[in-house]
Amino acid sequence: MFQNWMKKKVEDTLDQPEQNETMTLVEIPDMDYYFIVGDVPNEEDGLTKSLKARIEPLAEKHKRTTMLTLNFDVNVKERIRRLEETFHPQIDILNVFEHYIMPESGSKRYYSEFIAGEVPQSINEAVIPADTSTIQVTRYELPSSPICMIDQYNEEQQLVKREEYNWQGALRRVQSFVPNTGALYLEELIKDDGSIFMEIIYAGDAKKNPVRHINWYKKTGIQTFTKKTDIKQQWLSSIQLQNDRLKLMITEDRDQDRHLFKIDQPESTYYAAFVHEAHYEENPHHIYSQYGELFKQIRKQQVDAVFFGDTKHKEDVEKVLGEQTYFYHVPSEMSAWKTVLHQMLENRIRKDKLRKIVDRTKWVLHGLSSEHHVLHLQLKMTDEMSQADHVEIDFAGYDRVNGAEIISQTIDENDQVSFPIGHFQTKKNIETNQTKFVDFYIRFKTEELQEVLQRLEVEGELLTNKPSSIDGWSYQTKQGNYSWKVK
Repeated sequence: MFQNWMKKKVEDTLDQPEQNETMTLVEIPDMDYYFIVGDVPNEEDGLTKSLKARIEPLAEKHKRTTMLTLNFDVNVKERIRRLEETFHPQIDILNVFEHYIMPESGSKRYYSEFIAGEVPQSINEAVIPADTSTIQVTRYELPSSPICMIDQYNEEQQLVKREEYNWQGALRRVQSFVPNTGALYLEELIKDDGSIFMEIIYAGDAKKNPVRHINWYKKTGIQTFTKKTDIKQQWLSSIQLQNDRLKLMITEDRDQDRHLFKIDQPESTYYAAFVHEAHYEENPHHIYSQYGELFKQIRKQQVDAVFFGDTKHKEDVEKVLGEQTYFYHVPSEMSAWKTVLHQMLENRIRKDKLRKIVDRTKWVLHGLSSEHHVLHLQLKMTDEMSQADHVEIDFAGYDRVNGAEIISQTIDENDQVSFPIGHFQTKKNIETNQTKFVDFYIRFKTEELQEVLQRLEVEGELLTNKPSSIDGWSYQTKQGNYSWKVK
C-alpha cells in the first residue's frame, strides 16, 4: 500500500485507543436514543424482546428513549397502549400520523358516503343488509368480532371502495379502486371526528401504481408531498433539529433505511442500523432487495454504526462488504451495548478528523492508456502532501447503482495504478451486479480499517463526452467525474 503521505502531526489523531484501557466502568453515553420501526410491534414478538433488552436499561438510566413508528395503522393508538404496558414507563412510543400529522391537521370535509348507509358513532352498531351481493363485511377474528373492513362491489363484482375501521368501530381509512383493473387510485385518511385530513392520489395503474401526490390538510393550509417517504422524512428531520443534544437514530428493520439514511445528517446526530436477520436466502452475495439501501449506505461510508444481534449475520455481511470498524456484535448483555456505543462515538471522531484531512486533497486523472488488456492510469495529486503514517490509499471502482465494489487496486509511489480490465474477477463482479457504469474513487484507509472515499476528478478535456473504445471497454465523463461505461 502507498503509505507515509500526510503530516506526522496527524498520527496521534488516527491511533486506536490502547486495548488495555478498561471498559468496565464505562457509562451509557448521554444521548437521546431513537429506535425506528414501521409497524408498532406486537407485545411478544422477537423484535419487541430485542428492543426491550436494549431500550429499558437506557430508560432506567434516565436517558430519553423513544420508539418511532412510521406506518399508518387504523388501530395505532390501541397498539401503542398495549405495548406501553410492557415497557418502562419513561419510554415513549410515537407514531408519525398519530403524534405529528394529526395534531397539526385541519380537515378537507366530513366523510358521509358510508357503504352501509347512515352510520352512528360505531359501524358495529349499524344495521348492514345480509342479502346484498355488492357488500362484503370482514371482521377482525370471529364472526362476532368487531368489523374490520367493508368492501363495496359493482354489478360486475369488481371492487370499487373499501372502508377500514378500528376495533372501536370508528372509520379510519377509505380506499377507492379502478373497477376494471382493481388498481388503487385514491386513499383518504380519517380523523376521530370523521373528517378527512389527508388524501393520497395514485396513478391508478394496475401493474406499477406510484403515488402521484399527497395532500395534507393542515390547520394552516394544504401541504403537498410527492412520496409517502417525504412525510416520514419530514418528521424524522424535525426530531433531529428540535435541539442540539446528541442523538442516535437506529433503524430496526430494512424497510425504514430509505426513510432515515437519505436525510441530510446533522453533526449532532448518529445514524445506525440494527440487523436482526440474514440478508440473503441462499447465496450471501445475492441480497434481499430490502437490504439494498443499507448496503449502499455502508459502501458510501454514510452510517455511523451497524449493530448485529448474531455473530453469523455480522460475518456474512463482512464476506460481502469487508470488515468495518463500525460493525458491532451486540449480545444481550448491557455491558457490551454500552461499550459499542462509546466505540461508535470514538469512531466518528477519528473518521471526522481523517475526512477533514482528506477533503483538502484533490486527485485528477492525468493520463490514460491500455495495452494487453491492462488499463493504466496516471493520477495527479493537487496540493503538496507531507509524510505521515497509518494511512493507505487505494483506487476503487463502484457500481453507480448499488455501490458494489467492482475494482480495487493499489496506487503506487508514482501515483500510478493499473488493473486488468478483462480479468476474470472483474468480469464476474460486473456480471453479478449487472453493472452499467463504474465510478472511480480514491479510498483512504487507516490501519484500524477506518475508511473515507473521495471522488476522482477529471482534468480539463482529457476525456471527451464521446466515449472512446479501449480493449472493448469505453470511457466517458460524468458531471466532471471519471466513470467507466461497460458496453
